[in-house]
Amino acid sequence: MNKAHLTGRRPLALAIAIVAGAGAPAFAEELALEEVTVTAQKREQNALEVPVTVDTFSSEDMDNTNALKLSDMADYIPGFDAGSGVTQSALSIRGIQSSSISAGGDPSVAVFYDDAYVPSPATSMSFADMQRVEVLKGPQGTLFGRNAAAGTVNMVPNRPQADFDAFVSARVGNYGLQQLETMVNAPVSDTLFLRGNLMSYQRDGFVENVYPGGVDSGSEDILTGRVSAWWDISDNTSAQLSYDWDDVDNAPRQAIGVSPYSYNLDPFSGKVENDVMNGEETRSMSAVNAKLMHTFNDTWSLKWVSSYRQWETSNIEEEDGTADVSRYLDTNNIFDSDISYHELQVNFTGDRLTAVMGANYSRENIYQSTDVTATASSVTRLVTADIVNDPALREQIAGGAALSVGGYPGDGGIGDMAAGQALAALDTVDHLWEPDDWATFTSLISPAIGGSGPLPQTNDMYDLLAYNVLGTGMLFGPDYAGQNWVERVENTGDFTNWGVYFDMDYALTDKINVLAGLRYSTDKKSFTWLTPGTSYRDIRPGVEEVIFSSADNYNVGEGLREASDEWSATTGRLVGQYHFSETAMAFLSYSTGYKSGGFDSLNLLTADTPIEPEEVDNIELGVKGDLLDTLRVQLSYFDMTVDNRQRGVESKAPGSANALPRVINGDQQFNGFEVTVDWLPLDTLRLGLVTTIRDQDSKWDPFYDAQGELQEDRDKSSTNTAYTLAMDWAPVIPVGSVNVHMDYIFAENTDELEPGYLASFSAIDGVGVDDKRLNGRVSWQSDSGTYELALWGRNLLDNERAGIPSGRTLDVFGTPYTSISEPRTFGAEARYNF
Repeated sequence: MNKAHLTGRRPLALAIAIVAGAGAPAFAEELALEEVTVTAQKREQNALEVPVTVDTFSSEDMDNTNALKLSDMADYIPGFDAGSGVTQSALSIRGIQSSSISAGGDPSVAVFYDDAYVPSPATSMSFADMQRVEVLKGPQGTLFGRNAAAGTVNMVPNRPQADFDAFVSARVGNYGLQQLETMVNAPVSDTLFLRGNLMSYQRDGFVENVYPGGVDSGSEDILTGRVSAWWDISDNTSAQLSYDWDDVDNAPRQAIGVSPYSYNLDPFSGKVENDVMNGEETRSMSAVNAKLMHTFNDTWSLKWVSSYRQWETSNIEEEDGTADVSRYLDTNNIFDSDISYHELQVNFTGDRLTAVMGANYSRENIYQSTDVTATASSVTRLVTADIVNDPALREQIAGGAALSVGGYPGDGGIGDMAAGQALAALDTVDHLWEPDDWATFTSLISPAIGGSGPLPQTNDMYDLLAYNVLGTGMLFGPDYAGQNWVERVENTGDFTNWGVYFDMDYALTDKINVLAGLRYSTDKKSFTWLTPGTSYRDIRPGVEEVIFSSADNYNVGEGLREASDEWSATTGRLVGQYHFSETAMAFLSYSTGYKSGGFDSLNLLTADTPIEPEEVDNIELGVKGDLLDTLRVQLSYFDMTVDNRQRGVESKAPGSANALPRVINGDQQFNGFEVTVDWLPLDTLRLGLVTTIRDQDSKWDPFYDAQGELQEDRDKSSTNTAYTLAMDWAPVIPVGSVNVHMDYIFAENTDELEPGYLASFSAIDGVGVDDKRLNGRVSWQSDSGTYELALWGRNLLDNERAGIPSGRTLDVFGTPYTSISEPRTFGAEARYNF
């Protein structure tokens, strides 16, 4: 395994891991510290010579850890984290994570696949036929053709080669895991090479949904592939054309209810009862990528990259964690996008000076629809709560009750007593479709309409109350049971980004190098909001919106809302590098980063006051080198300041019916150490140590939390611990070769430091529990290298952890839900190499 992980969501991390070269063989009777080749500075270099904190995750690491996508490798890259979702993944480096699923914002971590920029909803592509993944820490705008405020992830797939190569492999495991993969690399001529791969991955869910027809949480179905052609046009010119696709049809993200209305209160019972209709998380994605490489002479060369990627996603999710029809709510985030990306890169290599310069241009067109579906019954429950808590109505009922006994409110006698009894009775009203609640409510309100006693439960009387007394069009009778209530916000966006960059490396002496770079970026965004109104208008005219209401500044039914803005920034880096020897060096760097501002797809206020750009300053001191033949050390200290950090929270503003995702701003300070020590105590044993100590100070702008409470004091500091232990052992055996890989992951839980965390969550089992996982893999390869067999297991200790509870109806319905870590999984695999 190349690197150990400190999960990026934790401010302090401590990890112990194995670090081996990307080119190291997976099977060997003698292990070695091989050279790790990266392209972090736009040219192939030994990772120990690059004055950037860069971690790599090789194809051997993917095999050893069963990693399928970026979220699976997060435990083995210090300071890196990735959300588990496919269509709404959020990458994090050193604690800086993208703000939300809003289509109007940019990610803090820039991702490149085969040299082309990849937007957030597409970053969770599978590791099929992947050569390596590089994670570069800190701002990287002067080396990559896109803004990268927190860092860059560079995914490098295998390219076609001149020699024939092919394999087929199969992996099976518990929970119905079936993974099949094949690859063929074939030369067509001396100058034309083709490569193609196809992978199918299927797994059943690990949490049973007992609701009839419900989907089990955790089930996955992925089909992905890539075909590419490499043509050596001449001795100096080469071209590559590739096409990749990725189809995902997974269960929706987990929503394990932890409320009195859910299946039970134990998140680890293995069962839920979720009634979400047609729940799913799907993505259909494809891309065409063309590259041209030309070498003019020993000094000058260029590369041209053009890519077009399109995808469609849907994400129908449970939002209440129950099967209670009167508390039903689901959301669907529909995303349809295409992006064209172009970059021209020119490289210069001289005796003392190397330089890279370039320009990039991209244009992205997006459509996003955020749909919220409730039932007539659940909307009535929500409206009931609004009515019961309406100050004017409460005053009216109190006054009527006081007058009915010959008193008046505030008389200190029978009037106050009657008013108090009436309000206490009103507070028992839970759902107006319940006959007892209806009788209680109408008995209390009837004096206001000149009647006496409860009203009959008919739609006519509902109309009378709703329009004549309550002044609202949101109330309707139980005859509408079974009808769905749908509200929607539709967004479109047209985003243009262009930039120019330059970076140079000059050798002042044989031991001292100076590196410097600049980048100028411009982002122009046009964005729209459309709130067409509830689908119930077609069923019952006159009703008002509940979810996306005027209280949230939505212009319901009033046409398109448009906004546009432009942001520009100049960023750069300055680095000093000193070589102690041929195998060891140190560097000191100062770099700045920028992420453009934008618009919040669910917050129309950002049309007038767009989200502020994120700005990063980073100071870093690093040391890398092989001190002995069997000892390798990498050390870095960083101090990073983030102004106007964009962060997503669940927020219920005053007058809002329920919580919605919102983007808030704040300032953060991160500083810490990252240390990697690799040691070969024996020719057959490889050990290592990776330690990251990170302190975090955060101050967030005031915001309303998911319960509608104003949070003004959001100034927090933290220092926490996590570590990973790992081992590779290659004992000598009579037939073939064997490798035993083990890793143990520990990370202290720091959920309580997150802006959306509520104190009540600590009472839920698994919430706040530390991450403790033991993983292992034993693999064998024949002497010829033709056959490979392996047994593997993940989370062998069956550590049970629950995520921060959430829920759009947390406040109004009292229905939080959570997600749990994957349980113990195990299986076997086989591979045949042609």
